[in-house]
Order: sequence, then C-alpha cells, then structure tokens
Amino acid sequence: MITEERYLCMGCMSVLDENGKCRCGFDEDAPTEENCIPVRTVIGGKYLIGKVVKINGEAITYIGFDKENEEKVFVQEYLPGKIAKRSDLTGEVVPFPGYEAQYKTLMADYYDLFDSLRNFRHTEYVMPVINIFCENNTVYAVYKYIKTISYGDYLSHNGGEFTWPQVKKLFMPLFTALTYLHSNGFVHRGISPESIRVNAKGQLLLSGFGTAALFSKDSIIEPNLSAGYSAPEQYSAGSWQGEWTDVYSVAAVLYKSLTGTMPADAESRKETDHLCSPEKLNFNISSEVSDAIMNAMTLNSEYRTRSIDDFTAELLESSSSNTKLFGAAEEEIIKEAEDYYPEEKEENVKRKIRLPWGVIATIIAMAILLGLVAFLFRFTEILGFGNRKDPEESSSSVSEEQEPSTQEYLISMPNFVGRMKNDVENNSQYASFNLVFEEENNNEYVEGMIFEQSVKYRTEVEEGTTVVLKVSKGPEKVPMPDCFGMTVEEVTGKLTELGITFQLVPNYSAEYDYNVVYNQSVEAETDVNVGDRMNKVLIYYGALESGGSSWKDDDDESSGIIIIDGRG
Repeated sequence: MITEERYLCMGCMSVLDENGKCRCGFDEDAPTEENCIPVRTVIGGKYLIGKVVKINGEAITYIGFDKENEEKVFVQEYLPGKIAKRSDLTGEVVPFPGYEAQYKTLMADYYDLFDSLRNFRHTEYVMPVINIFCENNTVYAVYKYIKTISYGDYLSHNGGEFTWPQVKKLFMPLFTALTYLHSNGFVHRGISPESIRVNAKGQLLLSGFGTAALFSKDSIIEPNLSAGYSAPEQYSAGSWQGEWTDVYSVAAVLYKSLTGTMPADAESRKETDHLCSPEKLNFNISSEVSDAIMNAMTLNSEYRTRSIDDFTAELLESSSSNTKLFGAAEEEIIKEAEDYYPEEKEENVKRKIRLPWGVIATIIAMAILLGLVAFLFRFTEILGFGNRKDPEESSSSVSEEQEPSTQEYLISMPNFVGRMKNDVENNSQYASFNLVFEEENNNEYVEGMIFEQSVKYRTEVEEGTTVVLKVSKGPEKVPMPDCFGMTVEEVTGKLTELGITFQLVPNYSAEYDYNVVYNQSVEAETDVNVGDRMNKVLIYYGALESGGSSWKDDDDESSGIIIIDGRG
C-alpha cells in the first residue's frame, strides 16, 4: 500500500493519528526558516522534504521520505549561506554577485565528496550515502535513515565518562572504519561527539562529512569547527591537513570520554598550553593510554601521531601486551628523556631528546679525541709500525664484509589489532605473511575483530613469517531466564550466577506487587552476552517510592524511560 503524503508528519515522517496529530509535536504551519525548502516540497522526483534537522556553513539537512521505496531518509542540500541564497521565485540556490566562480568550485568539491562516499561500501560504521543528484542549481546528498543519538548525548546519559575497556570496545570498530577512509583518500576533519552517532545497538557511526572548506577557519564559507576537538592546523590558513588531523580530533573525543572533561581548544592552547594529561584527571587511566592520547593531541602536527593505526597501537601498548611498541632499552631512553625534561612528556614524548649543552660538548670532544686516536693508529700501521694482518686473514675479512646482508629483505609487521578478520583474510596487501586465525570469546572486541597478534607491530621479520591472529567470537552467550514473578533477591542471585549484567528498574505504581519482578527488557530464552556492561538487561519490579530518568532521541523527538549505568 502506498503511503499518502497528507497522512505523514513533516517533523518525523511518521503516520499521523486519527486526529491528524503526531506525538513529536511538529507544527507544520510554522514559518519556513530562511533559505530552507518549504515542507512537503518534492525534489529529485521522489524525495518529500520535511523539517530541518541541521544547518551548517555548507549545507542544510532535512528529514525526508523516499516515496518510491516508502522509507525515511535524510536529505542534505548544498547551500553555503555566506555566499549564496535561495530564490523566493524559483526555489533555486543563487550565488551572491562576485561569488559565482567560488560557488561552482566548492559545489564541485561537495559533489565529488558525496559521490565517493556513495560508492564507499566497505564499512558499516559510516552513515551510508545512498544517492546524490543535481537540481535547483545545487547538489543533494541522500543518507539512509538510521535512528541515532549523538555520542555526546550518549556519554551524558551514561554519567559523562567511560572506563578504558568500555571506550576500547566502542571505538575500535570506528578506528577500523577511519583507517579504510584514510587509505581511500578521505579525511573527515570534523570528528567530534556531535558527528559521531550511536545507533540502537550501541555502535558508533561516523557522520557529519563536509569539504575541506567547511573545516578551515579562514574559509570563504562559514567554518564548522568544534572547540576542543578541531586540530590546530584547522585554525591556520595554509596549514597542511591530513589523517593526522583526524587523529587529533578522535584523541580529543577519547580524552573527553575517559576524563569527563572537554579538552581546551587548540587555538587557546597555542598561546598557553596547560592541557592536563588524562591520567592526572582520572587515576584509573593507565600511563600508556594517557601518553597515547597526549601524543595524538600534540599541537605541532610534525610530532603528532601520524595515523590511526599508530594511535591504535599506542593505545593498546602495555607491559603485558604483545602489541607493545618499545623494548626495555628504548623505554629506558624515553624515561631518561622525561627525567631531563618532565615538561616534554606533557607536550609530546615523541620530540627529539635534547641534552644539556655541557653533555653535548663533552660528547663532541670525546668523538674528536677518538677520531684522532684512530687516525694515528692507522698512520703508524701504514708506515709499518703497527701489527700487520696476515694477507689471507685480511682477504677473508674483506670477503666477509662484502658478503651481502639479508637485512634489506626484512619487512615490517603491520598492526592487525582492531581490524576485522574479513578485511585481512585473503587481502593481497598481507600476502607476505602466513596468517593463522584463532577464534576466542572476548567481551571487549566485537565479533570478527582481531584482538591479539603473535608478532609485535613494527617488528622486522622475514617474508613468509607465520603470524597468529586471535579473532573475537564476541562475548560468551547464555540464554536469558524467565524472571517473571521472582523476587528482587532471587533474580539478583540468578543473573549474577549466569554472569548477566542487569539494571533493576523500580515502578512505584500500586498496580505491581512490592519487590516482585513483573517485566524484563529481554525475552526469556534469548541469547545474552555474558559480562556486557554496555547493554544491560533491565529488570522491572514493584517498589514503594518514586523516581526515574529519561532521555530524548534527537532524530524523531520521541521520548521514553531508559536507565543506563555505563560503569556497572
């Protein structure tokens, strides 16, 4: 049955009730915002336009409805309000006089970006672009509709911060998606708690894409920079941007996630940098994780962690992990450098180690002295005063020295941790290694993701080296018991015994028996992940006092009760 347009709410594209009303409360008679498409306009021959969801310096995003496929969508229209406006007569987007060339150039960049994203089908952790078309002298990108909330709101609903194991579980799939984006020439530039979305499964999705002009301060269009999350180079005209720009932003999101504190914005840090390391704000954060974040948030991009792969490896580095980057000797050198300059660790451990001038002068003098001694020794040997080597011995020595080294045939071990097995297996890029996959249950990594490798990242190995990669089978699962009619004490003991994490939700209505369970969020006999603290089972029971908490989905503005305790 084809849905009739007149029965759809233009605020959420849900079917109106018998009174022509919708629970979202959208007022269709309200005036249309400046430059925005009037509601109920159809573009592209099939997309019904609803209310405005978001406006930035480059585009306007609407909720829409695909009349052919009968499904909700998001429609994003290229309209840089600083250099163009919508014609009241024709509805077309018209550049201001003198900006025609810039408008066309930026529109071409916009089209190329979203056309590439439409053809990008290698990850489920990026909001999918399903169509792009030109009309009204502008470009429209159509996103698949996925019900989400922003990561910033999700974080707030969970107490404002997560533990490192929770952050690792959430962000590793997103890191993999970013790596693939970067390898295909994409740089996001706008990663923040707002552009990262959380779906109903608790997975992170990357959204908020835009051209480079949108994420640079001195742009011809209104920039969309996120205080605390945009990288320093985005505030400086002519500074080079790249994947290291995304490294800074995603590290800043982790900083906020683990400490509950928003990092100082990069522009103010340039004047006076007092960014406190995460481990000083939260003693539960390991020094390895803290240092990795600080390295990734270094102001000077030349010294910053260069790639998401490198950032992932540093985050997973620990004394008990085979993903550790440094040996004991290298760690000692770094520690000595920190002892000389403790402020260096605060800004960036990766800077070159600088020694006091007195020590440098001593080293130079010793080098010169050793050089003179070597020269005199060689001089006396030439004149016949030194011990001469046997000709055969000399010949043998030369022969050994000239023997070709096998060092040039060694290859560097890539970082497999955090990648999906499907993306690694049978990948010609890794044909130089003998990859062996072993599957194990793991609560911290999603199913199919590699969580351990037998050879350390960046180790120099011979071609054909066997590498054992442990792949997560996901958490161990157990069937959910039927808790209906149990007392709170009984259900607590039963679920604890099974290893199921849960949240008790009281209901203070006299309709329900005191201390007795009357409902549960997961049906009996449904498989539940053991030890999954991010998706607790809700157990509803009768109680004597009132209380509760609520949140709102910012896509359709419907509300409901949800109780989450992210730290368990």
